Amino acid sequence: MKTPFFLLATFLASASFAQEIPYREYEPFDQYEPLVSGDLKLSGTYQYWKDPANLDFRMAGNPDENWKLNWKFMDPPFNQAVHGGHFAVDRGERLFKQLNARGSFANCLGADKLQQMRAGYPRWRADLKHVAGLEEVIEHCGAQQGRVLQNGSYDNSAISVYLASLGNGQPINIDVSQGPMNEAFERGRRLFHTKAGAFNFACSSCHTHNIGRRLRGNVITTIYGDAAHYPVYRTQYMLQSLQLRFTECNLDTRTQPLLPGSRPYTDLEVFVTALTNGYPISVPAERDW
Repeated sequence: MKTPFFLLATFLASASFAQEIPYREYEPFDQYEPLVSGDLKLSGTYQYWKDPANLDFRMAGNPDENWKLNWKFMDPPFNQAVHGGHFAVDRGERLFKQLNARGSFANCLGADKLQQMRAGYPRWRADLKHVAGLEEVIEHCGAQQGRVLQNGSYDNSAISVYLASLGNGQPINIDVSQGPMNEAFERGRRLFHTKAGAFNFACSSCHTHNIGRRLRGNVITTIYGDAAHYPVYRTQYMLQSLQLRFTECNLDTRTQPLLPGSRPYTDLEVFVTALTNGYPISVPAERDW
């Protein structure tokens, strides 16, 4: 019996479609509230680090408990005899003043008030026609003056951490309730749960489903509240933006990393930053890992 033509056509079309869309596995999706207090339902550690001014530093000195502080004990006023993050702030200030001698750099960044800039990024940029993180915009605005400030580079992150330092204490506040920001948040949420790489891990494999468990010599912490201390001084890699951290996580899980500023990384930054809404900016911070 011959196969009816319409069945054959349907099979060929579905086979072609399957080739165009790669197979993906996902971690179980969780409901995330785009506010830092949403961690109450996830890790149970929010109670220990929600108030930066009243951390229990006895926990910081206990290797079995310091992870519960979500590394916030290494945010300001932590100073280990002035770590490299402070020098990055100084470098960023010098670069910013050079670039902004006529005020054009700040105007390009879209700053009504520099103190409020970091709290409002990532955001939709009409001139770029997409949602962009602060480091991408720094690269873009530097190029307007013929200055190369590659996203992920030390100088780019230095300017970013300087601008963030001007807003220390202000809560992160990005609106992901509608429009392109909501679309980026939902794409980022999906990406956060997408398994990839040789280990077949997703971001949520660690930072949602294995919080509090050991990963080699480290204990996995919640993703809530993290964006407030980036760019961060890393004792392994000097100064690191949030998207550069994504590349490191990809490498650690044997996944092909993307370039900082790529749309998927920016979507992921929107998602992670929204989970920090309401938590104060705290830079320059230091992290061991």
